[in-house]
Amino acid sequence: MKYLKLLIVLFVSMTFSTFAMSSNSKLTPQQTVINFISDYEQWNEEATQNLSEDTGFQAKDEYIKLLNKYCTQSTSRIGYDVYGQYSLHIADGEKILSTKKNDQGVIIKTGVSSRFGDTDTDMDYFEYHLILDKNKYLIEEVYQLSKSGKKTKTL
Repeated sequence: MKYLKLLIVLFVSMTFSTFAMSSNSKLTPQQTVINFISDYEQWNEEATQNLSEDTGFQAKDEYIKLLNKYCTQSTSRIGYDVYGQYSLHIADGEKILSTKKNDQGVIIKTGVSSRFGDTDTDMDYFEYHLILDKNKYLIEEVYQLSKSGKKTKTL
């Protein structure tokens, strides 16, 4: 009877450990980008709301938390003061168009309908550059692509 209880406890422990490990498996580069877009849009909404009413939301501090969650560490981040009525990234609108792997990591290109374009077919394009660091994909930089192909840093 004692051994049966021990076996049951051991079985339950192993099952839970296996489940916990599988639920913590690393996100794909695409999942990382999709989650970042969603959290970025949420950050933009809260930062914009704080402009009209003092909610106690600290845009810069929350932006740094967002970057710490999804991005490599860098001292040259510029985007904490770029928020407003129109979020740069939109969860329901920005779609992954392509994924390319290279020696340094992964480049994911996304597109979203432009809110400032002349026609409904005008698109804004972004490139997410990711690297694998400690078994986790992190965003190194996000570039907005102009129609001429020029890349502008947005983080």
